[in-house]
Amino acid sequence: MTTVTCAQCEAVLDESPQAPADQRAACPHCGSTARLFKVELSDTVEVKSSLSMKAKEAGRGKPFLEQKVGDDFYRKAQKWVKRLVRIDRRNDQYTEHVVDHQTNETIHHCDEPLSAHRGHGTEKGKTFGTAAQRPPADEPSAEHPGAG
Repeated sequence: MTTVTCAQCEAVLDESPQAPADQRAACPHCGSTARLFKVELSDTVEVKSSLSMKAKEAGRGKPFLEQKVGDDFYRKAQKWVKRLVRIDRRNDQYTEHVVDHQTNETIHHCDEPLSAHRGHGTEKGKTFGTAAQRPPADEPSAEHPGAG
């Protein structure tokens, strides 16, 4: 919204901001034809946040506990959600909980042994690296149906 005011006395004037300077009427309060145009702009900013943590023993490889909680863009639904991911290597546990920001409805929940959580995220498309990671020969895996 644009407000037209007199540049001399700052009185609010009822005239178009597009009026040419040579066609302006004099200010009824002071007689000036100088104008000040005030433009008001507004918008909304939405802040998103998340917090990550890792617990690791000195001199060891991967952290024994990782957790991320907060806002996350859920690509599958194409919207912002609240997400909790917890990877507990000591207790062989993977937990993920995804909630819709607007409705508080649970979109996704997974609570399973970490050793069973394969074929997701960075593990997608990976093959089994060691014999210990391969399923028994008589049991087909979810990643390799029909294998065995």
